[in-house]
Amino acid sequence: MNTQLKLLVLSGLAGTALAQTPSPDANTLMNLGRFDEAKTLLIRNAQQNPSVQMNFDAGYGYLRAGQPDSARIWFEKGIPMDEKRVPLNQTGAAITYLVKNDMTNADPKLAEVVDKSKGKNAEILFRIGEAYTGYLTPGNGSIKPIYPKVVNAAKAIDYLNRATDRDKKNSAIQLALGDAYYLNKDAGTAVSRYESAIELGMNPSRVYQRIGDIYWQGRNLNLAVENYKKAIEANQTYAPAYNQLAELYFLVNRYKEAASYIDQYVNVSKDKRQETLLRQAQFHFLAKDYQRAVNLIDSNRTILAQNPIVYRIEGWSYSSLKQPQKAIQNITMFLEKAPEKIMPDDYRYLGNAYLGIENPGSDSLKAINDSLGILNLAKAAPFDTTENLYSDIAKYYYRAKKHPEAVAALDSAAKHGFKADVQDLFRYGMSNYTLGFQRDSLGKLIRDTTRFAMADSALALAQKASPDYAPTVLYRAKANYYAYTPEEAVLNGKAKPYFEQFINMTADKEEERNRYKKDLVLAFKYLISYNELVTKDENARNEWLKKGLSFFPENKDLARISAPGTEATDQ
Repeated sequence: MNTQLKLLVLSGLAGTALAQTPSPDANTLMNLGRFDEAKTLLIRNAQQNPSVQMNFDAGYGYLRAGQPDSARIWFEKGIPMDEKRVPLNQTGAAITYLVKNDMTNADPKLAEVVDKSKGKNAEILFRIGEAYTGYLTPGNGSIKPIYPKVVNAAKAIDYLNRATDRDKKNSAIQLALGDAYYLNKDAGTAVSRYESAIELGMNPSRVYQRIGDIYWQGRNLNLAVENYKKAIEANQTYAPAYNQLAELYFLVNRYKEAASYIDQYVNVSKDKRQETLLRQAQFHFLAKDYQRAVNLIDSNRTILAQNPIVYRIEGWSYSSLKQPQKAIQNITMFLEKAPEKIMPDDYRYLGNAYLGIENPGSDSLKAINDSLGILNLAKAAPFDTTENLYSDIAKYYYRAKKHPEAVAALDSAAKHGFKADVQDLFRYGMSNYTLGFQRDSLGKLIRDTTRFAMADSALALAQKASPDYAPTVLYRAKANYYAYTPEEAVLNGKAKPYFEQFINMTADKEEERNRYKKDLVLAFKYLISYNELVTKDENARNEWLKKGLSFFPENKDLARISAPGTEATDQ
């Protein structure tokens, strides 16, 4: 697949718009979960322009990042700057105790800031109410509070409604109220509050994303997608919506869409975090765009080099790309660097890579690689609940004419709950058929009737699934024939219907007739003998003889049977 290293720009996104994408602000970075970047930006602002708001924002960044102790340092720096009736940084400091569930300190400190502001300042009430939501943070389709122990939907709604009474046009309060009602299991009111935030001028992209998240939590994925797309329509550079769409499509196994949206997310957000780039490569691997997965890793080697997972993704990708040497090199590197993270699939891809190596002119080297391939598949097979690796192992052994191993592999497949497909059934039948011919220590033929019976049973199931496949019918006939001496086989008649069916399927077709000449002669001889010895139907016996001679006039056995005084049982 010819894939460029550059990130894809898909339909609906103008190249000029993407090229001019501004750097995300701190609030957007927090919405993306990129708290380290948000904190860096907020701290720089506070250091360059110290003020009540800048210090509060720096502390708030740490608070949203789940680091209340670090947040308190910045809030306390800002307390001396607070206005007397608006103790904003003092409120932030009190909240750091609240989110740690330290109510001994939190309760009196919160009461103090409410008292200082006379319970009438919308900003103070808003910040306390928002804290009681635990700071919902969307990510990967979930909306979870950073501080779940502090969540109190009733208190949040109370404080936020009081804030609304003081400032009816504050969109941030409406957004927080939506979060509070969501936590109160009132999704309808939550969506109404979010819509109010849009009406009051909040960035509609941010709100539509939040509504999409609500619908995702309610498993209404169609409406979730609809709102994420509304977020993008409102602002094509709003990165969180692309990220949520990527994760949603990943969740429902629509990997091509997931890969497309994570490409757009990276394009818009300029997010070069290791976990993001790994996610991007993973989505392309799952979308079976293996070359792009490899290219993404190669083009971000400096960032990704220290993470051993890249060797797994590349190894699996190269195995799928039929580049076995590179696959073996990368998977082996992964196994060495991260033995604690080994999965059965690592052995599956490694096994397939070894089996995929071609060694022209070196049968011995090919045999070594094949044996390593099967060894690794065997390690993975007991743990793979979705792919029947035992079938692959059996296929190899069957082709190598190692029939005991082929039968054992298919027996293991059955024990692990895999349903045999028509090819498995045919191979199982044919391997057992072959094993039905045993020799004693003197080289004398011993018929293993159990093996022949197992062969017929498996072939019968294969015939149901594929009734027009002539070899299945032929070997059902031969399994029922060779299980006994020739005379016994004729007298019990078990092979009769299959020999008849085989003749009807092949004898009138010249190519098939030439391919199965020996088997067709056996079938005619059997039916001639059966009608002579069992049904004693001379007309039927003669019809089969006549038909056989018409197809094979030069066959000596049929000619001898047709001669006067010849016994048909002489086979």
